Amino acid sequence: MNRGRRAVLLATIFLAACQTQAALPSAPAPTGTALPAATLAPTATATLTPTPAPTLTPLPTLFPRPTSSAPLVACSERRPSDDLYVLVNSSFGLDPDYVPPDLVGLGNYVPGNVTPPDLLLRRAAAEALGRLVRAMQADGPAPTVLSAYRGYYDQIVVYQKWQEQDPAYVSQISAVPGHSEHQLGTAVDFGSPELPALTGDPSARFSPLFAETSEGRWLAVHAHEYGFTLTSPPGAEAWTGLTYEPWHYRYVGVDLAAYLRASGYFLAEYLYLTMTGLPCIPDMGGR
Repeated sequence: MNRGRRAVLLATIFLAACQTQAALPSAPAPTGTALPAATLAPTATATLTPTPAPTLTPLPTLFPRPTSSAPLVACSERRPSDDLYVLVNSSFGLDPDYVPPDLVGLGNYVPGNVTPPDLLLRRAAAEALGRLVRAMQADGPAPTVLSAYRGYYDQIVVYQKWQEQDPAYVSQISAVPGHSEHQLGTAVDFGSPELPALTGDPSARFSPLFAETSEGRWLAVHAHEYGFTLTSPPGAEAWTGLTYEPWHYRYVGVDLAAYLRASGYFLAEYLYLTMTGLPCIPDMGGR
């Protein structure tokens, strides 16, 4: 499905404080001869208080990536390196045949009542997810894992389903095939047994109201401790192309996840601001 490509948003904030002084002149003395000249007391100089420039947490190069000398390829032919910091959004996609390395079944890492055992994630993400789920269960919430790795052709099926249900907003609800973080093998969609009651829909699985569930609240506080970050937070639509998805988390490692939470940046924003060039050439024709 054709989709307009957003220009890369590279924003640099420059705010300078300004200070102006304005002095009122003394009034002229009266010109009469009977009265002595009167001198007005000088008016105090008015000084504007400078507006302090906002302080943003510096963007460190936490995870330097070597600059490749290979020519850029179209995003539809992109097979990225196997690090955890690949930018995938509505502008920058992946080769349909790209499959991440070291995929493992979640059945060996996560309790069977949480997820179907045939769901896949990259090994590091699966190990971290297992620790996260056990910690969450120990605190009381009862999470489920609804989605994990999803290849290009599986994403076609998901996208078509949403296209049938909500054709006007499908591209804001579901990533176009080739532009889903699930294809990286490090993204997870969580579910909650509380969601049907909150939405009034017994079949509800995905809703912004997930943020109000016990599972959603726990993830918002603790996910970064296990290396997961919310990649489609409120206000990120221009960077991700997707609406707010409080159930969708991506594994990026503890260091970066903790930095993102402390700084207030979200993943796509951070990757845009720290990359040294385009990761691939957007396919203007779309798919």
